Amino acid sequence: MDLITVTRKPGGEFAIRVRGHEVICDVSAKEGGRDAGPTPVELLAGALGACVAVMSQRYCGTHGYKDGEVAVSLTVEMADNPKRVGGVVIDLEVPRDVPESRMEAIRRVADLCPVHATLRNPPRVDFDIVLSDN
Repeated sequence: MDLITVTRKPGGEFAIRVRGHEVICDVSAKEGGRDAGPTPVELLAGALGACVAVMSQRYCGTHGYKDGEVAVSLTVEMADNPKRVGGVVIDLEVPRDVPESRMEAIRRVADLCPVHATLRNPPRVDFDIVLSDN
């Protein structure tokens, strides 16, 4: 996988960079930020939604379901002690020509997305802390 870097921008928000792409991450003005981009939690939920959408779209495209679009809406429920995502509700919209008999198959395909699998089976996270060059 390509290296992902996160660096602070002059306004205080952070730039997430990978393969020439940049996404700005910030917090709301109410939380002390400038609301220049999604929060880290919103990016996490967005990654989950995008992964579910990609997997579902591949299934629908492969099976010829094209009467409408795949779309995902997510609601994030926060929890405390520790502060974290306590739950996510995913609403998956599929093309109108998907028969009821294929809905469970789409659910299984969406459930197999790597981001969802990662949330169900958390990875090991190792920290290396170094002094800043700047």
